Amino acid sequence: MKNISINRRDFIIKSSLTISAISIFANQNAFAGGRPVALPSAMQTSSGEKPTLAFVIFPGITPLDMIGPATALAVGEWLNIEYVWHNLLPVRTELEHISFSPSMTFEQLDKVDILCVPGTGNPYALLSELDMLDWIYKVGSKASWVTSVCTGSILLGAAGLLKGYKAATHWSMMDDLSKFGAIPVNERVVIDRNRVTGGGVTAGIDFGLTLLAEIKGEKYAQAAQLALQYNPEPPFNSGMPELAGKEITNATHQAIFSNVEKQTPDYKEKLLESAKRISDIY
Repeated sequence: MKNISINRRDFIIKSSLTISAISIFANQNAFAGGRPVALPSAMQTSSGEKPTLAFVIFPGITPLDMIGPATALAVGEWLNIEYVWHNLLPVRTELEHISFSPSMTFEQLDKVDILCVPGTGNPYALLSELDMLDWIYKVGSKASWVTSVCTGSILLGAAGLLKGYKAATHWSMMDDLSKFGAIPVNERVVIDRNRVTGGGVTAGIDFGLTLLAEIKGEKYAQAAQLALQYNPEPPFNSGMPELAGKEITNATHQAIFSNVEKQTPDYKEKLLESAKRISDIY
């Protein structure tokens, strides 16, 4: 099967239709409730530069966790978006035929306005990426918005950035958030001060539009939603355990953690070690 590598230039070109559709909002203040909404002061620069959104990418990333929010947030070309990893080599995602190309390395970027950590089906394998976690803590401590999608909140927690904060994650790993001092909330998008976390996978689109509304105003986000024609009508009402029922939920949970155990047999130990590490360091 052909390998597909997606870089920042390709993403921007392929988003041109959406950007054109909302250009009427891009060159003026957005409005929420009839009032102009300004960016947080920490996101404004004297030179007028665009604020920077950084997505942390890594091997095994769930593609939609990054593509969904990036598509929603990129509407209007008001952002500078970077994709950050240890090096600039293509990073293979959970889907073997898709890879992402980093635009910057951790060493090259030490300050961002918005930090977003996407998720993966096995976040426990990333708990040993200490350089990545330390970078997340360093830039997240200074960012205006600290965010995640799906199990990216597990990594935010492991970086010491969710202590005392309400947060969402994929339903199958909700309990693990508390090990990092976070307060798990079973919602699609959770906002607690400047922490914005999305639930599992497809919630990344809701997350992106919610954050867009917080920063640019509700009408801007509504126009973005229309441009994306985001009006979901799922074929089944089984997107959460309470809707799917015990049989499907148990089978799905078993499949998820069977894969985790196959890739990371000591995942429980890694989780406890990571929780102890943040209590000792951060």
